[in-house]
This record gives sequence, C-alpha cells and structure tokens, in this order.
Amino acid sequence: MPADSYGIIVEGGYDSAVYSALIHKLASHEVQILPRICEGRPGVLKKFPGYLEAFRYQLDVAPIDMAIVIVDADGKDPTALEADMRTKVATRRYRFAVHVYAVANAMEAWLLADPDTVNRAMQFRTSKRVAKTHHAPETLPHPKLLLQQLLTGIGVDYTATVAAEIAQQIDPQVLAGKCPRFRDFAELVDC
Repeated sequence: MPADSYGIIVEGGYDSAVYSALIHKLASHEVQILPRICEGRPGVLKKFPGYLEAFRYQLDVAPIDMAIVIVDADGKDPTALEADMRTKVATRRYRFAVHVYAVANAMEAWLLADPDTVNRAMQFRTSKRVAKTHHAPETLPHPKLLLQQLLTGIGVDYTATVAAEIAQQIDPQVLAGKCPRFRDFAELVDC
C-alpha cells in the first residue's frame, strides 16, 4: 500500500524543495511530507538516526508511513553509501518503512534530464530558452554547476524555488529514461 505521509531527511533546502515536489508528482494520491534538513551529506550521515527516532513520535502532520533518507553521492558509489547508511540503523525497528537513497552525483542531474522541462518551468520568468541539457545527466561530475550556468544563460538565478518549479514540471518517464537511478527512487515512492 502506498504511503500517506513521508518523512524525508535531506542535505539542504534545495533538496527538500525538489524531493517534496517529486514525491507529490510520483505519489498516486495526495500525501503529506515532513522534511528534515541536515546541511550537507555529513550532516545527514550524522543526524539521520536521530531524525528517524523523532519520526516515531511525529503527530503534528500525520504519523509517518515512510521515511526516506536522501544524500548526493558526489562521485562516490551510491550503493556503497546506501549500505553504510543501512548499517547505522540495522538494529533499529520502526513502525514505518525506512529507505536510504543516494543520488548519482547530485540531485541537480535530474533537473537537467529534459530541456523542455526547464523551459516549461521558466516560461513565466524569461522568454529565453535552454537549447539542450545533457543526454546522460547522472554521469556529470558537477550537475549543479551546469544547471546554474544554463539558468544564468537565460537570465534566471538558481534558487530552491526555481529548483522546485523545474521538479514540478518533470515528466517522470523522460527522467527515468535518462536517469536510471531515478527509477529506483520512483519505485520507493509509489510502492
């Protein structure tokens, strides 16, 4: 049964905005999302067990049905990072599902998957258009830098709001076609 409420533990405000938008887009019904921001991957790795414990008692939004701990791999092996995170909470039991997830390089790779998505999201901010992004964005070593450059080129500053607007316009099928790791994330959300 799909979750009704998600607790997400992420690196920063941009991540919170994007993953919240993507979860809303991927879920088969209306969901509640409770984000916890940790200020970078080291913060997530240090704080996520405590946030999972706090989710046990979370009642102000709704009891958490699923927690997802999300980090950028930043060039490291995503599956190794996930294994390390699982080890930190292996002996703990929760009344909600707990998933750990490492994005290949950085979340901005997903925002680069489709130039049409960027253009749809930016149509009310500028008349300029992004011509192309990248055919395999998850392989980019610095996707955030490339996204910032593309947006600057059309006169838009990269902010958490802009990131969320792009995420809201994403076609999950196009994204899954260009970003294999996204498929795993999408399956987590609507399982």
